[in-house]
Amino acid sequence: MSFKIQNWLVVALLFVVFLLPFLRMQNFSPASDEIILLSSGYSYIKTGETKFSPQHPPLIRMIAAVPLLFLNFEFDRERYDLISSTADEWQFSRDLFFNNGLDKAVFWGRIPMILLSVLLGWYIFKWGKELFDYKAGAVALFIYAFMPNIIGHSQLVGTDLGLAAFSFIAVYYLWKFLEDATKKNTILSGLTLGLALGSKFSAVFLLPIFVILLGIYAWKNKSGKNFMFVFGLAFLVLWALYFFPSDLLFYWGKLKTVYNDSNLEHYYYLNGNFSQDGWWYYFLWAFIIKTPIPFLVVLLWAIARYKKIGLSLWNGLFILLPSALFLFMASWKAHNIGVRYILPIYPFLILYVGGFVDRIMNNELRIMKKAASSLIHNSYFIILVLLAGWYVFSALNTYPNHLAYFNELVGGSKNGYKYLDDSNIDWGYDLKRLAEYQKENPNMKVITSWNHVDAGMSYGIKNIIPINFQDKTWSDPNGKYALSSHVVV
Repeated sequence: MSFKIQNWLVVALLFVVFLLPFLRMQNFSPASDEIILLSSGYSYIKTGETKFSPQHPPLIRMIAAVPLLFLNFEFDRERYDLISSTADEWQFSRDLFFNNGLDKAVFWGRIPMILLSVLLGWYIFKWGKELFDYKAGAVALFIYAFMPNIIGHSQLVGTDLGLAAFSFIAVYYLWKFLEDATKKNTILSGLTLGLALGSKFSAVFLLPIFVILLGIYAWKNKSGKNFMFVFGLAFLVLWALYFFPSDLLFYWGKLKTVYNDSNLEHYYYLNGNFSQDGWWYYFLWAFIIKTPIPFLVVLLWAIARYKKIGLSLWNGLFILLPSALFLFMASWKAHNIGVRYILPIYPFLILYVGGFVDRIMNNELRIMKKAASSLIHNSYFIILVLLAGWYVFSALNTYPNHLAYFNELVGGSKNGYKYLDDSNIDWGYDLKRLAEYQKENPNMKVITSWNHVDAGMSYGIKNIIPINFQDKTWSDPNGKYALSSHVVV
């Protein structure tokens, strides 16, 4: 295979990373928090203040809002929501987008999210190529391109894919920095750590990872050169993202607001059961049933044959430590509402599996060249080809409903609602298709959350009954109802 053909293969895979969510996103209306994230990001850029939704850092929202600056939206800097101490961000969002074009805003806001996914795909390939070889990077990129959870979240304006992207890139540049502490690597390490911390507050889990890896390096090499510069630059990036506040403890102050809007009466759902406390194994189980079986098989195979990959313990730490810590921290602290909270572990595990598959392929191809009946005798190669076909089929067969993907262990996506709810299945973004369905069933009543009433009406949906848990009159069925599986009543 010539170098030119190799490059075209990578370009084609990156195009797939862009194309699948791009085609998919046009089927769906805004998800639950999309208009809030978009409008707040737009207001940040326009006003230079991070007033709305302090529960999340501003970076991803501002990135998503950049295309909106070119759409000539009507924007009143002096409106009450922007200058008062008590802001109604939902009303601000409705006024901004329903007056200027909801679908247009959401379409252009989603494009930067897809481009972030492409950027992450490039870095998965890049690190795989440098850590293993070119084929390992290409294999990892192939796995990434067809991962349903990645496809599902990369077409939405949300912080989870952005967190996964910048966290992975930050750890990559930490690895580069500790391999060779040049000025370039030092700057990029600090810069990307700051961008990760500016993506979502969950990125604070990167700090112990950085401290552990930097500490091991300093202990082994008796040197801590430029370590403080990395953290200092990360702080400066954060400070700039928040428009240089006078309170230097601004990030800590915002971090404490993360669960301020939590519903203390909310019940989590798992395998047909409800709990206000959640389950310690929730995210592990969500990972198992929402990740394609072929990937799980090869991941377990790769863990069992760790030595086969040829990774040093040091390099292995850069892959396995972030994966383990993100999973542990999510299981300990995060709300049991979606596999999206552990999305950052996927790029690291994909990189690991890509390296393993590359080693297996290299070994089997060497044997095939020597064996007369090579294809029959090299079962590993045949298994990998079959698993790859199954893997691609899983991604294409679930189109366009990648967010609601469940694997065959639970009977596929049609049975997913029996095991998980919330953003694992439906994020309130299916109003377009619901409107088409109601045209065929005009007397159908629609039960939805209050923040989707305006959006539903904008798509022509009628007979909407907002959920009110104090008023159960709508729960007496009389006729045909449409109820989001996201809302278990």
